[in-house]
Amino acid sequence: MRNNKINYLSGITPDAIIFDLGGVLLNLDFRRSIDAFIKLGFRNVEQEMSSLLVSRPAGDDSSFFHLYETGLISSGEFRNELRKHAGLNISDADIDRAWTAMLLDLHEENVSILKKLKSSYRLLLLSNTNEIHIETLLGSEEKGEDFLRLTGLFEKVYYSHEVKMRKPDREIFDHVVKDAGLTTENSLFIDDSVHNVEAARAAGLQAYHHQRNTSLAGIFKIR
Repeated sequence: MRNNKINYLSGITPDAIIFDLGGVLLNLDFRRSIDAFIKLGFRNVEQEMSSLLVSRPAGDDSSFFHLYETGLISSGEFRNELRKHAGLNISDADIDRAWTAMLLDLHEENVSILKKLKSSYRLLLLSNTNEIHIETLLGSEEKGEDFLRLTGLFEKVYYSHEVKMRKPDREIFDHVVKDAGLTTENSLFIDDSVHNVEAARAAGLQAYHHQRNTSLAGIFKIR
């Protein structure tokens, strides 16, 4: 039996907590990637990346960035789309460096909070991400071991490119609930995107809109 060691702001005591990765546990700076692409010769990459910057409404799959994060095109196809879009002959390595420039460090205080939560709650990770980002995090000398320790804290990890669904589409929330054997009313979802939070609530989950790259201490009181 799990002990109630945490008070959540709303007063509920969840059985399971589903965390977003980027912007909650991993610090991100989209501007770094946009600037890196511009330096390579891209001129309107910010418009194309808007689906990642603001999380387009459910059902909007018009961007190849979206297609990549739902695993519908491969990493090679994604790079080729970028080259075609830019009209430039850019190397795979240069594309990858620009695309991963947004990945910063883990929010260490939040990792410590996760370790405390793990003893009392089922923890799951649900992230809109892609193969290049995950492979870069795992292969990084600086971030790799820390990232493995982080993901090891979760009962199960759901990456959009692996399950071929992406937040804020309703189907990905339904999939996580069914696959993990959760009850929506006793599950709390935490994300830095208001679109994703609203979609989770529409799917029946408790949800909290977390301010990007800030501590989870304001959500939970651990005693």
